[in-house]
Amino acid sequence: MRKKGIIILAIVLCAAVLLGGLLFFSPFQADTGIYIGADSPFILFDHGSGEPVIMLPPKGKEGLFSKLSTGDRILIVHNGTMMLSYPAQMNVYFCIRLKKGNVSDVPESVMEVLEEMGWLRGGTIGQN
Repeated sequence: MRKKGIIILAIVLCAAVLLGGLLFFSPFQADTGIYIGADSPFILFDHGSGEPVIMLPPKGKEGLFSKLSTGDRILIVHNGTMMLSYPAQMNVYFCIRLKKGNVSDVPESVMEVLEEMGWLRGGTIGQN
């Protein structure tokens, strides 16, 4: 009976180690930020450089960001790879709204950067 308990414990520990390793080495990452609906959907990461990043949805999921409004706090799952362009771009596989927001939640400095890059229509952020 005691031997059977040790075997079950060993199996559970091995499974936990394998699952932990799988999650640790997974290419996917989760981050939070503020959604910006300009000509392309942007995210301003909570702990980023302060520069907006273009979010690219997977093929066939172009409506991934359709229910979001500028200023919404979102959680995204992405592959962790940033394309070296200006502005930076990344592939996003999953997105959910954590908290409803509005345009006033977007820092003024980010608005200025987007306007300089020509991503705002008429100097205002639209709804995507």
